[in-house]
Amino acid sequence: QGGGADFLPPAYAQALAAWCREHDILLILDEVQAGFGRTGTFWGFEHYGVAPDLICCGKGISSGLPLGAVLGREDVMALYGPGEMTSTHSGNPVCCAAALASIDVIEREGLVDNARRMGNLLQAELVRLCAPWTPHVGAIHGKGLVAAIQLVKTPGTTEPDAALAADVVLRAVQKGLMLFAPVGFGGATIKVCPPLCITAEAVRDGAQALGEALAEALAEE
Repeated sequence: QGGGADFLPPAYAQALAAWCREHDILLILDEVQAGFGRTGTFWGFEHYGVAPDLICCGKGISSGLPLGAVLGREDVMALYGPGEMTSTHSGNPVCCAAALASIDVIEREGLVDNARRMGNLLQAELVRLCAPWTPHVGAIHGKGLVAAIQLVKTPGTTEPDAALAADVVLRAVQKGLMLFAPVGFGGATIKVCPPLCITAEAVRDGAQALGEALAEALAEE
């Protein structure tokens, strides 16, 4: 959430889930950015092979309208009776209608599968464009249509290069590729999160622009 597209090792997530069960602790996972197809599965936790007790979600649930949700096991959610837990704007009808429409489109248009397929292409393109600049690339992370390139100052180290990341992002914008401001450790991670409906042609075009931006920025180092 808000970091560098980092994922837990599945074995760690499974061990954590087992520890929670052993100690009667609720396993709560954050699906605000990962949910609704972003990672190539409907829920991000599906990559781990675990079943959380509660999940927090938002963003993709309503395609930009302000809505969040907490979903969970029936016995946990039933601890509060009807009307016992409310907030000023809960159940906004316009936002709820948007959420229903968004989920319908995600399912009907096969956007989860598209995120998986285009995500595989995106990862391959990022590896390709970063290949000439391996000494400056600390890592490439991601699943589905969330990916990140971590840039480092000194080859072979993990010292983040925030200035380089910011330069690359600005150059990419000038080439027509809109990206997040750098995120993650030291502000040196370039995050790439295209829409779930993106085409292969658009993935390649975006990767081309990003590759050119990276090359130009490093040429002036």
